[in-house]
Amino acid sequence: MKLFEAKNVGKRFEGVIALKSADFKIEGSKICGVVGANGSGKTTFARICAGLVKADDGQIFIDGKKVEINSPFDAKKLGIVLVHQNLSLIPDLSVWENINLGHEKRSNNIFFDNKYAKQKAQEVLNDLSPDEISINDKVSGLSPGQMQIVEIAKALSQNPKLLILDEPTAALEYFQVERLFKKIKELKEKNISVILISHRLWEITTLCDVVYVFRNGETVGEVDFSSQPRDENLIVPLVIGANGSIDYIKKDKRELGESKTVLKLENVTFLNKISNINLTVKRGEVLGLGGLNGQGQEELLMLLSGVLRPTDGKMYLEGKEIKLTHPMDAIRKGIFLVPGDRQKDGLFMSQTIFNNVIYPRFSQKKERFILDFKSLYQKTDEIISKVSLVPALKELLVGNLSGGNQQKVVFGRWLQFSSKVLLLNDPAKGIDIQAKNDLYKLVRGLAHEGTSVVLYASSNEELINNCDRVIIMFEGKFVEEICHEEICAEKLIKSSLRVG
Repeated sequence: MKLFEAKNVGKRFEGVIALKSADFKIEGSKICGVVGANGSGKTTFARICAGLVKADDGQIFIDGKKVEINSPFDAKKLGIVLVHQNLSLIPDLSVWENINLGHEKRSNNIFFDNKYAKQKAQEVLNDLSPDEISINDKVSGLSPGQMQIVEIAKALSQNPKLLILDEPTAALEYFQVERLFKKIKELKEKNISVILISHRLWEITTLCDVVYVFRNGETVGEVDFSSQPRDENLIVPLVIGANGSIDYIKKDKRELGESKTVLKLENVTFLNKISNINLTVKRGEVLGLGGLNGQGQEELLMLLSGVLRPTDGKMYLEGKEIKLTHPMDAIRKGIFLVPGDRQKDGLFMSQTIFNNVIYPRFSQKKERFILDFKSLYQKTDEIISKVSLVPALKELLVGNLSGGNQQKVVFGRWLQFSSKVLLLNDPAKGIDIQAKNDLYKLVRGLAHEGTSVVLYASSNEELINNCDRVIIMFEGKFVEEICHEEICAEKLIKSSLRVG
């Protein structure tokens, strides 16, 4: 594809402007970055290009010719393929079946050529994940990072001319990111254009040739690295705007030695995932769970929230032993979870913001059948204001919000309750700098009010900036505890890798 160009592209959802006037141009085999705060229109623009959403305004040109993209089929015919931020895989199918789904080859024009499909799947996976994923594995048994690799492989198997990657590295480990970057550079050498949407500015400055910045549904600036330095400081002011600012939150050192123990675990074990965990969390403490992805952090949060049941060991809340057999038990006791997959585990995507906010109230015995809707409307408006949700309309469908605003709904609904323990599973994954800082300000505010917080974050920076103490997990065990000012990137990385 020699030239892809969008002019004044706009989109409205139920009267709310998601994209006002997007202008975009990518010439030849370049890697083009797209950045912007949550709700700025990046994902909406990508979905329009991929035919998942039809634009209300504007025009799209390919090689100077105006084109109509009304469906994913139209986009694929034009060579445009999108790797979704929210995976489109079918869990019950194998890896090779998912990679070939929708563009299968038939032998004798009758039967699917499974031999060819398996060979093709293996070839594309070899570039991204050699020896890590078997093409015969069921997708449901893969880690989030492996699922993301399969999603990317599925897109590459369609031989795109323009590949759009929407937050592709959010679930990946470092070595997987390196392989993906290598593959993207190879695509450029093969005259394939790439659009990379990312909140990680180091990725943008490392990989991209040019960057477009979206703000409030408009294209507000462009940085061309062929004539400008690869400097994040050229991008951040465009993201924020003239009247904006980013307040990078830093934790304040607090002495919690005399604080009461709220949560205690004794020899908690879960199958072969968690082994003999002993843990105490004090009132108002922000406890971090560090380590490489997949070392048992998520399973531990699931145990604490009642989603999973321990196979051995005991749990105590404020000195009393508790047995959590269902998430409802945890909610009633004041233990709340913000899950890692907001769409799968955290939200009803076809329901309104209001319905998603009030849903946890049905777990409360006193409110299961009679709800004061007038009061709940007011509470929902207060929560929307507190988490800075944009647009601030409780009647909007959650499915029409950006990923960051969806995360604000998942987090914000717990603000209507008095929480004893707040469990956070990588809560800032896939959201921009400002939204991330807004979220962690709320977390620290809750901690100062006495809520105990258990935080797993894949970003060491989030652990450093927000935790009073970090416990490193490795193969389902606690291997090191790091406290206060000793929490630093070098120590976290070495401990995670079991170095030194």
